[in-house]
Amino acid sequence: MMSKPEFTLRTGIYPAIEPELFKRSLTGKVALVTGSGRGIGREIAFALARSGAAVAVSGRTESEVQQTTKDVLSLGAGVKAIGVVADACIRTDLERLVKEVLEGLGPIDILICNAGTNTFMPFHMTDPNEWWKQMEIMVKSPTELTRMILPSMQKRNSGTIIYTSSRAAAADLPWAAGYSCAKTAITRFAGILQNELNILQKDTFGFDNNGISVFSTHPGEVKTKLHETAFPEKTKQDAPYVVEHMEKMAKLHPDFKAETPAWTCVYLAAGKGTGLEGRLVDCTRDIEEVKKFVLSTPRPRITNACG
Repeated sequence: MMSKPEFTLRTGIYPAIEPELFKRSLTGKVALVTGSGRGIGREIAFALARSGAAVAVSGRTESEVQQTTKDVLSLGAGVKAIGVVADACIRTDLERLVKEVLEGLGPIDILICNAGTNTFMPFHMTDPNEWWKQMEIMVKSPTELTRMILPSMQKRNSGTIIYTSSRAAAADLPWAAGYSCAKTAITRFAGILQNELNILQKDTFGFDNNGISVFSTHPGEVKTKLHETAFPEKTKQDAPYVVEHMEKMAKLHPDFKAETPAWTCVYLAAGKGTGLEGRLVDCTRDIEEVKKFVLSTPRPRITNACG
C-alpha cells in the first residue's frame, strides 16, 4: 500500500476551486445549508448561489438569517434564496424547515449540515446537559435531517450530502470532548451511509450505479464567532490553562479563509469529488492532489471515514 504523501496546504482560493470554474454548474439545484446565518455557513450559501443553486439559508438567529438571505439575493438577477429560522435541536423545527424549503424552492438536491457549537472545557467540569447538547446539534440534527430528505434523493438517485466535521474526528484534542465525539460520530455516519447507499441504490432501487454522494469536511481553523464564544466564563475562571493552551495552538495555524471550505463544498456538489465519497475531506489540503492519491490507492474492503 502506498504511503500517504504530504499534500499542498491551501488557505484560500486555489486553482481547483476557482469560482470561475463553477459558473452555472449548480443551476436547477436546490441547496439547504444549516448554520448559514453567519461564518462558514454564510460563505457556503454565497458560493452555492454564485454557482447557480437556489439556496435555503437556515439558523437560529432571525436577524442573521434575514441578513444573509437578503445579501444572497443581492448577488444579481436570477438568484433564488429563502431564509428559514429553525432550531437544530427541535424536531418540529426541522420538519417545518424541510416543508418550507420544499414549498419555496422544490426538492432538495444538496444538503449541507453546517450548524455547530463548541465549548473548550475539561470534561470533569462540563455540565451533562450542555455536553449532550453538542451531540444533538452536530449528530442528532444532521442525521434527522438526512432521514427526512434522503428518501426523495433515493427515488431520484441523485443528491449530495455534506456534513461539516473536523480533524478532531481523528485526533485526541483535549478540552473538547463533546465537540470531538460529535465530529467523530458524524464523520463515521457519513462513511457508513455512503457504503449503504452504494449497495441499496443498485440492489433495492434498481439503478445501475449509486448517484448520491456523501461527504464530511474539515473546514480548517477559520476564525469565526464560534471561536470567540467557545470559552465560557467557567473555563476562564477555573481552567485558565485551557485558554492559554488553545491560544498557543491558534498561533501555529495559518490564516484560513472561509472561502476555502465554501468552494470546496461547491466542488463536491458539482460532482467533482469522485473517489472521495464517504470520506473526511480536509479543505486545507489541495483536493486534486488528495483525489489523485485516493484514486491510485486500492480501496480497502472495510473503509475508515475518519482516517
